Amino acid sequence: MKQVKKRILFFTPYATRTGSEMMLLYIVKKIDRSRFDIGIVSFANGELLKEFPEDVPVFIAPRKFNVLQKISYHLGRNPTLRYLQKLAKEFKADFWYVNTTMIPETIIVAKEFSIKVVTHFHELPLTYAYLSGTDFKSIINYSHLLIGCSQTTCDALKNAGAKNIGLLYSFIDNTKVVHDATRTLALRENLGIPRNDFIWILSGMTSERKGFDMLPDIAQELNDPHVHLIWVGDRIDDGLVYYTEQRCLHSGLRTRVHLVGKQKDDYYNYLNLGDGFLLTSRQDPFPLVMIEAALLGKPIVSFPSGGASEFIQDGMGIVTEELSVRQMVSAMRAIMEGKIATDPSKSVEVASLFNVENGYNNWIGLIDQTQ
Repeated sequence: MKQVKKRILFFTPYATRTGSEMMLLYIVKKIDRSRFDIGIVSFANGELLKEFPEDVPVFIAPRKFNVLQKISYHLGRNPTLRYLQKLAKEFKADFWYVNTTMIPETIIVAKEFSIKVVTHFHELPLTYAYLSGTDFKSIINYSHLLIGCSQTTCDALKNAGAKNIGLLYSFIDNTKVVHDATRTLALRENLGIPRNDFIWILSGMTSERKGFDMLPDIAQELNDPHVHLIWVGDRIDDGLVYYTEQRCLHSGLRTRVHLVGKQKDDYYNYLNLGDGFLLTSRQDPFPLVMIEAALLGKPIVSFPSGGASEFIQDGMGIVTEELSVRQMVSAMRAIMEGKIATDPSKSVEVASLFNVENGYNNWIGLIDQTQ
């Protein structure tokens, strides 16, 4: 008997190169098209849409309204909901796969049309504050399956009253993690860092959740002119970021802080600059950058902020007991002074497991359980 194809409509918020949206790209590229017909809905015309297979239909749902849409909204007709309602009628999916909690409009329309929903949680409780209580409750109660990207995420969902929970660790395309040793050396020279100085790399948006504001505190606690902190990542334009930048510039820190901004072509060359990698996040479900750093053989020091505690094993680095700058600096010194042994080959071995092939196979196992 011929197997009937299932239709999945994937939803993503921005179609940019965030970890969760890159995972969606990997899934769509790997998905068995003999089993599934698929479409993609993005709430922005992001750069990642160009990388999806050309024969996959893409729909851009309005989130930032033009003048007419704003008028319609104020007259009580929400353009986003109207677009999704139209899509529900035209693309008759067996279920909607919502790759974030940040587009709760999907649940409203899915309930209206009795469409099953799989919600993929890449968020921990600090992010839940961006949702209304009603929207969060609807996501938890209506979703046919809730997928957490780490056990920490799954535990948070359980605490929120969720029932149908599946664990899918985040993964990356490890074939992309390549670097040029000559270019890495040139970047070090461009930054004026002597060869014998120790470099700690940090990466991410300059947000409070990522702990960007702790940079000057860490530098002050280190108080070592032969240690450098390099933050790689897109700059958020807010007062806390400006304040932190000014502290780095004007506090007379002996440990230098380098803010190199968002990097694309040289991203892995910057990661490879590090003798070690720091994770300063207050909450982070399963940061993909720690997989990348481990693939490059870098020891990791992290706060107990979420998925890092599930990833970092003996020989790979240190997870502090508390969210404490003093504990983090103590762990950094233990690694720099060789008091804690680390093994780059162990890091590479563990990180290599979180690849696209394994990730997709685990994903399809969860999806098959929903049929």
